[in-house]
Amino acid sequence: MVNLFFKPKTIAVIGATANPKKFGNAVTINILRNKNIESELFLVTHKSTEIMGLKCYRSVIDVPKDVDLAIILVPAKFVEEVVDNCIEKRVKRIIIITAGFGEIDEKGKIVERQIAKKCREAGIRVMGPNCVGIQNLDIALNASFLQIAPQGNISLISQSGSFGCASFYAMEKENLGCSKFANVGNNIDVSFSEILEFFNEDVNTHIICIYMETISDGRTFLNTLKRILPNKPIIILKGGRSPKGMKAASSHTGSMVTNYKMLKTSIKQAGAILCENVADFITALKSFYFLPIPQGEDIGILTNSGGSSVLFSDKAEEFGLNLAEFSEELKEKMAPHLIPLVKLINPLDMIALAAGIQYYEITKLMLEDPRIDIIVPCVVIPPFLEMDPSEHYRGIIRAWNETKRIKPIIPLIFFSQNFETLISYAKEENAPIFFTPHEVAFSAKIIIERMKFLSKL
Repeated sequence: MVNLFFKPKTIAVIGATANPKKFGNAVTINILRNKNIESELFLVTHKSTEIMGLKCYRSVIDVPKDVDLAIILVPAKFVEEVVDNCIEKRVKRIIIITAGFGEIDEKGKIVERQIAKKCREAGIRVMGPNCVGIQNLDIALNASFLQIAPQGNISLISQSGSFGCASFYAMEKENLGCSKFANVGNNIDVSFSEILEFFNEDVNTHIICIYMETISDGRTFLNTLKRILPNKPIIILKGGRSPKGMKAASSHTGSMVTNYKMLKTSIKQAGAILCENVADFITALKSFYFLPIPQGEDIGILTNSGGSSVLFSDKAEEFGLNLAEFSEELKEKMAPHLIPLVKLINPLDMIALAAGIQYYEITKLMLEDPRIDIIVPCVVIPPFLEMDPSEHYRGIIRAWNETKRIKPIIPLIFFSQNFETLISYAKEENAPIFFTPHEVAFSAKIIIERMKFLSKL
């Protein structure tokens, strides 16, 4: 039922403006930025006869074609009247971007209920109010006032528009990409569950992620998760977990807050990944975006820094991860590539002299070993011996490519965010980099959880 939000043939922007400081202008520009847009755009405003070369109409009723999607940006006091016009026009779908409703006071909640009732009786579905809009990157449709997200296979539902904006920044930084985005805002009609069902059927959505503050129908939501999770991983970040967070969430969208402990238990039982903070949320996206699901849970570690492997090992124990036992056969194969000082145990500390060639040879041997399921190469980039900052990582990715990326590699390139050649190479190779031991351990934990979940089906 929600596919028409993402694939409209005709769009009316109600409250369009030539003023670059207003949202109506931003939405108009964002839609028109795609020169090959398949949707036909109509602008509705009382203040202009033409904007950006497009004729303007005084009312949506005056638009000469049927309207699939109306995007409402007029002030809150005029929204109900505009909705009545949309009903008369028989508009199929409405996004109300305007704020100033249930998130403000009880009077706003009453107006929301009136709008929802009218539209339900008219057979019109509504997203919002108090939202930023939607995006469909597959057709380069940006029907929002946010920057367009980088394109990829992640689809995001967010109860906060600004969180969507921030997520796009993170995706750009981490070389991730988005397929669909929906900001539900005050969520008076279209539910999380309905958008989830659409994402489940969408062939370009491989990973689903959600930022939620409140949920109105928890049972339906959890049943929807259970249906979708065998097909696609779902990553959830819940805002409003603490008393202060709950109070902020209530004022943000005007909805009743959710019992976090109950929701947390139910989500984990369903098999979704519930993240406790934003950093873990991005790590989870990165993990499922780049890494294959392992066949087992035994981890092999190689490093040029004892400290990094010790810190990762601490986290591994905290998360209940298993370190592989090196076989005698593997030790014999590794020994010729290492200096005699190196102890052939897991974690394998190759000491600071280890260069790109050692990382290539040892990583490849671990990838080829049937007793190791996940490889964690740890690197502290040396400021000496004229080593290239990216050579260790290049060796790791070369080995991964030559073994066809069948096993997951989770490279810990410790605090390396500012090495431009390294980041550039990772983007070029479409490969991940993790920057802290916690990230790497959390990544291993969740891909192992996904493996165990799928194995039970």
